Amino acid sequence: MIREAEEIKTCPKHTFRDKLFDFSCRRIGSQQTKTLFKLYDLATFDLYGKPKGAIGAIDITNRCNLRCKHCYFYAHDYAEKPELSDDEWIEKLEGLKETGFPFYQCSWIGGEPLLRKDLLERCMKYFRSNLIVTNGTLELPNWPDVNFYISVDGKKETHEAIRGNGCYDIIRKNAGRNDLKISVSMVINKMNYREIEYFIEEWKEVGVRGCLFQIHTPVKGLANNDFWPGWKLRDDIVDTLLRLKEEKYGDFIGMPVHVLKLMKSDKCKEVTRNCIFKKVSFCFDPQGQIKKPCMFGQQADCLRCGCILPFHLWALEGKWLLMRELMIYFKRRVGKKMLR
Repeated sequence: MIREAEEIKTCPKHTFRDKLFDFSCRRIGSQQTKTLFKLYDLATFDLYGKPKGAIGAIDITNRCNLRCKHCYFYAHDYAEKPELSDDEWIEKLEGLKETGFPFYQCSWIGGEPLLRKDLLERCMKYFRSNLIVTNGTLELPNWPDVNFYISVDGKKETHEAIRGNGCYDIIRKNAGRNDLKISVSMVINKMNYREIEYFIEEWKEVGVRGCLFQIHTPVKGLANNDFWPGWKLRDDIVDTLLRLKEEKYGDFIGMPVHVLKLMKSDKCKEVTRNCIFKKVSFCFDPQGQIKKPCMFGQQADCLRCGCILPFHLWALEGKWLLMRELMIYFKRRVGKKMLR
């Protein structure tokens, strides 16, 4: 009884939008309501711009059960300081609520966020959309409304050379869940760039929703500059992704063509010099402190950024994304009906 009272006390207050959302869920169902509200938010962003703090990331923990060679997290000294307790994180979010914080979308990272599963379950209630970036070695909770991005680095041998022996088969087993929204995310580097199509075929067979790709971002303080592919190879990588998307895999490669083209060397520097993510996002470290300029921290080489987010947000400045989201939604709906 005490715990129930505490949960009520620390859940976000219901706004008019929340009440309308609940009413719509009862009338037409939660999935249709979420899609409509997402499209409404995208249209609002197109008309009025993205509010400060609309999207962002929280390092919910400084702990991880792996030690990956290319991980930017270890360029910082977070492990030397205590992470916020469960109650301190809730207090942090309650404080943000009082400032009118938008609570639109949050990516939960770390460290390995699923090491604090109970806390995640409490914190996610504050946000309209939640994405968990996980190494996939821990069993995924039964959270059907959450997007899971599992980090995988190519073939089994390559992946384990980067992340540690014995983890690949565990990830494949945990990712085989058609009841959850699971995508796999590959950071392309000089070790694994030849394995892109193999990676797609491998995970298409497992049955995930799609594959996402980023290109290694150099981070100062780590002995990982050998992962950086260089500009010419980076352009070749982007061309490979474009060819595979347009000729064979379509939306299973989860980035729009326009976004991929922005990552080419003749365009990307303008995007990274004027990073929209840096301007509109929020990022917190495991101590609840603001993290700048983004989740990579101050040690990242922004000019050579390979994160998809700045390029996706740049593309959002155009007015075509809403139509694309509508088309994908209706395509999936038609596909589901045909399977019945």
